[in-house]
Amino acid sequence: MSSDEIEATTTRSTDFSTLGVHRESRMETKRRRQQGEEGSRRGSVASDGAIALEALDCTVCYHPLRPPVFQCAVGHVICSSCHDKLLNKNKCHACATTGGYNRCIAFDHILESVRVPCSNSFYGCTAKTCYHERDDHAKSCLHAPCFCPEDWCGFAGTTTALLRHLTADHRLTATEFAFGHRFTLQVQEGMQVLHKKKGSPLFLVKFMSVPPFGKAASVLCVDPLAVVGECKFRCQVDFHCRTMGWRQNSDFQIRSTTLSGGLPTEDGSYSFVMPNVSSNLPTDISVVMCVTKIADDDSAWSDW
Repeated sequence: MSSDEIEATTTRSTDFSTLGVHRESRMETKRRRQQGEEGSRRGSVASDGAIALEALDCTVCYHPLRPPVFQCAVGHVICSSCHDKLLNKNKCHACATTGGYNRCIAFDHILESVRVPCSNSFYGCTAKTCYHERDDHAKSCLHAPCFCPEDWCGFAGTTTALLRHLTADHRLTATEFAFGHRFTLQVQEGMQVLHKKKGSPLFLVKFMSVPPFGKAASVLCVDPLAVVGECKFRCQVDFHCRTMGWRQNSDFQIRSTTLSGGLPTEDGSYSFVMPNVSSNLPTDISVVMCVTKIADDDSAWSDW
């Protein structure tokens, strides 16, 4: 078998029919995904190859090897980053053989030839990348999953599948919007979904009563590529009750999450709070919202 024919694959198959009907617990869903990722990273090729992927890891830092690779006279390999950090480059870090290290061109060719499936293959990604490029691909993979916000529901899938799941299975109200454009949202107790025409990312708006202050709302961005602590979007809300003679604006950044750990714990902080509306007034109240990417803020707020 030539190096061009060496290919790492997994035996896990994709069943798209199950994407909308997962009913595992959240822990089972996370454990299944972790097992799948670990299997694609460390397991040996089961179907049409024979490479154990841990053989392609650096023996010092245990990260995937990437060209250029260095080896000692006996054959122990090391990545270029760890090689540069060696205090004594004349002696092998593993067997102490003297003679230093040399480039291993053959190993470089093998690393460029081996292809591994994306860790999101279960969710529909068909991409295969070099082993050392897999994590970089995962950071921008369009098939990375998001999770259902309900604790008892183990659904996981793309944002398009999640939108379909939330509206069809949980009967949540969905509102389509465009970045930088104002839209009206009815204030109703519970959770609502905001989505773009193409589905990604999603936003969850949750209205709740907070006596004696009135009604509060929290806004979250459901993003499969969310980074903890990073905010990519901003929201401005305008609440106006002519009968009460009350008007207020709120301007805030929106937290992003994959919901892999469920909804964030309520800590008493909300995105915005509206005053109580008298029972003698019409109960149908609404807010005007505008969501933008933070990089586009200046032009988006110019006419507010």
